[in-house]
Amino acid sequence: MATGKSTGSAESKPHELRSISWWASALVGILVGSTLAWLRTQRNFFFLGAAILAVVIIVLGVRTIRRRARHPEMMEARTSWAYNIWALVLIVLAGPVQLVYVPDDISELTIKSIILSVGFCLGIHEVDRAMVKGATSAKKA
Repeated sequence: MATGKSTGSAESKPHELRSISWWASALVGILVGSTLAWLRTQRNFFFLGAAILAVVIIVLGVRTIRRRARHPEMMEARTSWAYNIWALVLIVLAGPVQLVYVPDDISELTIKSIILSVGFCLGIHEVDRAMVKGATSAKKA
């Protein structure tokens, strides 16, 4: 049934540049935050935690490469102060927080896991949002 009209499928529409959804950033934040919290303190979790982090890094890397291939304007995105602040938050959560605070018991480990998960969730979402905003403003200019 060829009518010559678009059916509105994904192939007929150009890809719109959008930031990461909240559910995706929550999933990645929970995976990374809880894995980093448990990885440093639990000896038996080392190989599983390393595998989880490797899969997350590979999936995010491939998705970023595919996204930038579809949206070349992302290569010209200007970084804003919000992007820099949230990127710094992610770096602090992934680095110094792991070295400075090592929990002693399960309640401290749970608190650290929750704090890291929330921090990574917000950080990932806000970094991506600032990057998309910079790319769309570069595209308009």
